Amino acid sequence: MMAQKVQIIIKSCDRRVLELEQVKNWFVANGYKISKNHWSVDKTADIIILTTCGVTQLHEDFTFETLERIKEGKKPGAKIILGGCVPEINPERVAREFGGATFSPKSYEKLDEIFDMPAKLDEFERPNRYKMEGVYRSDVGNTLDAVKFVAHLSPRAIMRGLRLRANNRKTFYIQIHEGCSMGCTYCAIQKAIGPLRNSKPIETVISEFREGLSKGYKYFRLIGDCAGSYGLDIKTNLGQLLAEIAKIEEPFHLELTDINPVFLKVIFDPVKKLCQQKRLATLYIPIQSGNDRVLGLMHRRYDIEETKRMLLELKESAPKDFRIGTSVIVGFPSETEEELKDTIDICNLMKFDWIYCHGFSPRPGTPAADLPGQYTEEEVMEKVDRFRDGIADRDSVVLDFK
Repeated sequence: MMAQKVQIIIKSCDRRVLELEQVKNWFVANGYKISKNHWSVDKTADIIILTTCGVTQLHEDFTFETLERIKEGKKPGAKIILGGCVPEINPERVAREFGGATFSPKSYEKLDEIFDMPAKLDEFERPNRYKMEGVYRSDVGNTLDAVKFVAHLSPRAIMRGLRLRANNRKTFYIQIHEGCSMGCTYCAIQKAIGPLRNSKPIETVISEFREGLSKGYKYFRLIGDCAGSYGLDIKTNLGQLLAEIAKIEEPFHLELTDINPVFLKVIFDPVKKLCQQKRLATLYIPIQSGNDRVLGLMHRRYDIEETKRMLLELKESAPKDFRIGTSVIVGFPSETEEELKDTIDICNLMKFDWIYCHGFSPRPGTPAADLPGQYTEEEVMEKVDRFRDGIADRDSVVLDFK
């Protein structure tokens, strides 16, 4: 009997790639063949797994556009499984427009129920690398998505993003925890990923780090849904982990992503040391707004002036090739023009290498969706345009809005 073929189509974020590599290894161990079709729907696949992102309405809509293309392009009888965050964020739409089997980042064990196979998913370790083979990255691989993705980018910004993806292929990934308990009022993702859990002991992370070094890797990325909160479930913290990493003598470059600024105090000293050692290559720290009132509405519990002071000090101590990026949400309910200008001003002061600018979109079940002072889509788009026009380096801005 010929082995069944599985294609995995990823529309979820990079925080999911190691989990999906584990899923791929599980299929292979159970006798399945993984599709090597990277850039289109595999018409010979027996099973197509689409993993989704629902961080904004734009991403959710992309999910269902991709789902329609899969339905049109798959062979008759091929089974579609929907994974990622959207099944938890908008189950009503999933039931209405899909109606099939689903799983999410907090329920991978459902795959064992969907596929009754001898080897179970939790028998496989989560790897530290992922391969593009067998994975259709539809955000850049499909013409429709590609046009939407680059519609607001200059050629320089596009090349900047492509260089970032190319560098990622040489990176050793370490997933340090799962979930998030921060409770940001605009965020629906926390419903899909669950609370903070499964932080790895510091000694385990250091062991994996040394394993990567022994295999010749020089670039390392710590992955977590809210990496700044690492360790709070096991009575440690990210600062203590980074202090141990800074003690490693072999040369390396570290990428820190998804650091909520509320944890900047905790990690400041070891991060500054890594900057001075010329070992911190990238820091992604989503400030979301430059105004304290708006941050309060978002339930982002940090003082923007203090955050600004610490970031400027880190930049001053870092080497010239150090890259720092952020995210902002524009058009948050009741945000005034003066408060929008506060966000523009801090972005210009910091000279971020990249800025993900998200136009606010009310997500199902989130407190921010019910706040007074909601703007229409047109009004949010106008604010997004004003934000981009106010940034000195317009090429640093990546827009994410309908």
